[in-house]
Amino acid sequence: MKKLLIYGCGYPSITSLVKYLNMRGEEWQIAGYLDDSLFGEEVSYHGYPIIGDETSISAFVEQGYYFFNNVASSTDKMEAVAKKIDRHNAKICTLIFPEPPDIDLDTITVGAGSIISPQVIVGAGVHFGKNVIVRQQSIVSHNCDIGDYCFIGPNVGIMGNVNIGDKTFIGAKALIRNNVSIGKNCVVGMGAVVTKDVPDNTTVIGNPAKPINHLNGNGKKHSKDVVENVSKTLFITNS
Repeated sequence: MKKLLIYGCGYPSITSLVKYLNMRGEEWQIAGYLDDSLFGEEVSYHGYPIIGDETSISAFVEQGYYFFNNVASSTDKMEAVAKKIDRHNAKICTLIFPEPPDIDLDTITVGAGSIISPQVIVGAGVHFGKNVIVRQQSIVSHNCDIGDYCFIGPNVGIMGNVNIGDKTFIGAKALIRNNVSIGKNCVVGMGAVVTKDVPDNTTVIGNPAKPINHLNGNGKKHSKDVVENVSKTLFITNS
């Protein structure tokens, strides 16, 4: 059995998903959780012990443990935890649940630390970066490129030839039209319908999707007139 530590007391169903993989023949032994906030404050999380925090990583690496990044509250935090683990050259757990015909691992690539959840359909020629989360019942059609540290919520539909930049969050039930590019550090709101390209650092909502803010390179919001200009230039309007 491969000993597994889950970093982050976040998504509580991760343990049941790992158990499901074990029923299919994989051999993961869940040792417990590492959590920088709850270690020392709480003893357990949904029946599994909280046995350390960031300071514990090196000791568990030496013992041969695998690590899975279970932090998904924001893509910034996903990246931060992944880098903490990577600094110690830890062994990374990657979880892929779909089986043929819903996925063909000979035609796609999945980066280390990613999770492709049950009931997800993935087309040929798709690339997932590292530490990507794809929740249940989403569809990622053919020839898409999903960057590092992306989150794709449940019931999302991504059509063919879509590019999504690093650290972008796609909310539940969003739809993304084919041949669209979404930049880095973007947020696509729940149920949004994206029909045109989305520039870096932009949040879009609605049907059709329109920006509600746009961050500059320093992570600060642009003024209202800049946001309106982005909307008029790049997005379908109702006028």
